[in-house]
Amino acid sequence: MILKLSTIEQLIIPGSIIVASIVVGFVLRNIVLVYLARLARNTKWRFDDIVVEAVRSSVVLWSLALGLYILIQTQGLSYNTAEISSKALGVLVIFSVTVAVAHIGTETIEYYKTVVTGLASATSLLKNIVRVTVYSIGILIILDGLHVSIAPLLTALGVGGLAIGLGLQETLTNFFAGLQILAGRQVVTGNYVKLSSGDEGYVEDLNWRATVIRTLAGNHVIIPNKNLASLIITNYQFPAPDLGIGVEVGVDYRSDLQKVERITVDVATEIQKAVPGAVRDYVPSIRYSRFGDSAIYFSVNLRASAFVDQYLIKHEFIKKLKDRYEKEGIVIPFPTQTVHLSRESD
Repeated sequence: MILKLSTIEQLIIPGSIIVASIVVGFVLRNIVLVYLARLARNTKWRFDDIVVEAVRSSVVLWSLALGLYILIQTQGLSYNTAEISSKALGVLVIFSVTVAVAHIGTETIEYYKTVVTGLASATSLLKNIVRVTVYSIGILIILDGLHVSIAPLLTALGVGGLAIGLGLQETLTNFFAGLQILAGRQVVTGNYVKLSSGDEGYVEDLNWRATVIRTLAGNHVIIPNKNLASLIITNYQFPAPDLGIGVEVGVDYRSDLQKVERITVDVATEIQKAVPGAVRDYVPSIRYSRFGDSAIYFSVNLRASAFVDQYLIKHEFIKKLKDRYEKEGIVIPFPTQTVHLSRESD
């Protein structure tokens, strides 16, 4: 009977410590950290929300690890057993902290891409750099905690890294080309660009290997970063997203050019004020440019808020201008040529 009570007592104490540590973890997660999360949401600083979220996802594990550590230290285990158990527990805790820190880093980048101009285009690349850096440091700390000498490991990694670098030369070239593009701010996510290769569209992502461009048709063009770095890029978002539109028009030689100018500007002004995507306060103008074979040509200058807005503006302008010219009796001639024949006198 005494043996049974002793066995029960030996089970009750460890069980109580484990249950207590789990309960404390749940209390911290569901009460304390929920309260802290509520306070963090009331601040303008987003970083505190990210930290609380990362801690909340791991606090139960950390509390349980603390309980197990107390259990190891108080239960009179043999030196070897206690040492191995402590190291295993330390590896678990360090790894969980590493995961939490990596989560904080990536979520911080995800948030600040909406705040810092130009960061959005680097989101994928920066996230990968943060993950690799944090996990590498975490692994080195774990190895150091296990008393594994990292000097030979670093030497081996250096030699192996050289071999891997030669094998992954293409990948590394794309990686550093991506960093070069980011540093030069040649392209930013959301910009509409046209490349000297003929490809054009919205920059959707810039990752460690390639840049993804979404065309107006909705297709993805994936361009290796090293290729993009060597191309001529026309960025329609810089220095400003709005752009001028030139529409060439031709009228009959017998037209009253003053009347043509007045009516054309009236139509263009209506388009600027009515069509979505047109710059409302822009004052359109026309400039006569050349004498053609069958018409006098001029350019109508309008302005769009973004590159893709020009298509609807041109569409509506051409329709409305044709209708107005027909009402005003202004002729847009068909291409013709007049041949004059002279008869020499006998």
